[in-house]
Amino acid sequence: MRKIKQFSRSGRPFGLFLSAFGMFIVSTDSLFTRVAEIDGWTIAFFVGVFSVPSMSIIVWKTLGKKVVSEINNYRWPLFISAALAAVGTTAFIQAVTRTAVANVVTIVAGAPIFAGLIAKFAIGENTSGRIWKAISGTFFGILIIVSGSLATGGLDGDLMALLAILVFSTNLVIWRHFKEMSRTLVVLIAPIFIMLFTFIPAQFDALDKRALLCTLGMGLFVGPIARLCMVSATRHASAAEVSMFTPVETIFASLWVWLWFDEVPEVTTFIGGFLVLASVFYGIRSNK
Repeated sequence: MRKIKQFSRSGRPFGLFLSAFGMFIVSTDSLFTRVAEIDGWTIAFFVGVFSVPSMSIIVWKTLGKKVVSEINNYRWPLFISAALAAVGTTAFIQAVTRTAVANVVTIVAGAPIFAGLIAKFAIGENTSGRIWKAISGTFFGILIIVSGSLATGGLDGDLMALLAILVFSTNLVIWRHFKEMSRTLVVLIAPIFIMLFTFIPAQFDALDKRALLCTLGMGLFVGPIARLCMVSATRHASAAEVSMFTPVETIFASLWVWLWFDEVPEVTTFIGGFLVLASVFYGIRSNK
């Protein structure tokens, strides 16, 4: 019998697998947020609350007494990365509560282009002419999506989605640059920042049983698993390569809300989304 080749837990293929799996898991965030039927600030706050216990256990198991030394070694990049992750998560949840999910996840699909652009100027990763063309296509695609929201409402949600993807792309570059920085600590500190950012606007009395179950699922399982996959993927692949799997979220998140809520995207979302995805895949081919 032929010996089955063991799947390697290192190298570029493993990094791409982690990225794809993380994006598939996080695609359920949009559905949970919609099902909760409460405001985004409150959802984000309780997602932060429920993320801390599970991540604290993971950090203790993986780092133990090395936690203090790890914080001292990577103090500024660690806290900046965690703060950016908190802003990104909060902005994403706000976006889903303010505009069509398809709009949000289609804008998010532009991550590879933004990550490549930021990596070019921040850490000197090469950006080809093909990538610059893809950046232009992505930009115009997002403009088309936003133009649809000007007529139908939801512009603030589109802008929140744009903020989310900008900070996410920036974080990919930080994680790529500081490869040895503890990923579990980033994922633990991020929800603490989320709670700090959302404590004042959160409406605690709005949390009913449905919202409790949704935020519990997002905080205990979806968020930590997805974030650990994404931050770990950058140890094995470039920022642009890791982010190229954001279309996985675009496809599945749109599918979940279509099946659950029968939410059909606007025509401008289809047109702009096609341009964004086509530009992303065009740009990705330059990395092969």
